Amino acid sequence: MKTFFQNRSMRERVLLLAFALVGLAWWAPVALGRLAGLRHEVIAFRTELETQRMWLSHKTEIEGRAAAAGRTLDPTKTLDASQAFAELSRMTTGLTSEIGAQRSERTDQFALHIVQVTIRRADMKGLLGFYEQVNAKAPYLGVEQCALSIDRANPGLLSAVFRIYSIEALKPVN
Repeated sequence: MKTFFQNRSMRERVLLLAFALVGLAWWAPVALGRLAGLRHEVIAFRTELETQRMWLSHKTEIEGRAAAAGRTLDPTKTLDASQAFAELSRMTTGLTSEIGAQRSERTDQFALHIVQVTIRRADMKGLLGFYEQVNAKAPYLGVEQCALSIDRANPGLLSAVFRIYSIEALKPVN
């Protein structure tokens, strides 16, 4: 390669060097971008690995707490999807509310039902009353997420969107 380059005239050497520099200038940002992406992936992988190691190092403690929590649940007090819907309907009596569709996640022993409850144009006392009724049913019924907004037409009223969960103990299948 060296002899090929040295056997060229000065003009050809300059042109070859210019083409090489243009190619390098064209290729370098792409290569650097891929290198930066790879670096971010490595950092994310290491972070995820540390998180997994942390969870695995606390495995016995987590399993113990889960078993203790499972022993405190009374299967007769758990709510299936229709019971949770009926209970939430009762709790929202007197409020302008809408109860959305349910989503259920099942394991061998439990089912977790999630419902979205939207309450519109309610005063703070009504919302707190609903919230206290839900909390009274804990751990069988609880608030997973809540978003509040002020009614623009009447600043004394609030609208709220609650994501409520209910736990159902499933009967073992023989």
